[in-house]
Amino acid sequence: TQSTWDLEKETVKTQLIAHDKEVYDIAFAQGTTTFASAGADGSIRHFDTRNLEHSTILYENPEQVPFLRVAWNREDPNYLATIMMESNKTLIVDIRYPMLPFTTLTGHTECVNSIAWAPNSGYLNQSRKILDYIYAQLEMIL
Repeated sequence: TQSTWDLEKETVKTQLIAHDKEVYDIAFAQGTTTFASAGADGSIRHFDTRNLEHSTILYENPEQVPFLRVAWNREDPNYLATIMMESNKTLIVDIRYPMLPFTTLTGHTECVNSIAWAPNSGYLNQSRKILDYIYAQLEMIL
């Protein structure tokens, strides 16, 4: 269960029941009305604050391994990075194509515990450069 609060009134606005297990992380996309959540049920869900009745499953782990963190690209809210529990992989999801990982970054030998996009991560609009760009940006911060 996720709760959204009206901070001015100091009351719960809505309780969202989307994940089947605990929610480990929530991140808002910059400049939009959307946010994503990472759950112990092995799913990443996408919400729009204008219609909290519904959510979209952006990705569901076939092995149901819990997702720990989500982080939006700061310049292009179509891209979301996420990590799984006890995994050395970072999954990049393009929200325009739910259920299909855009790419999986596998450069670490140990578990990844935190993720963040570089402040100057830029727009990912040239497909031939996307993977090199993502790797370069993530390497800068890891």
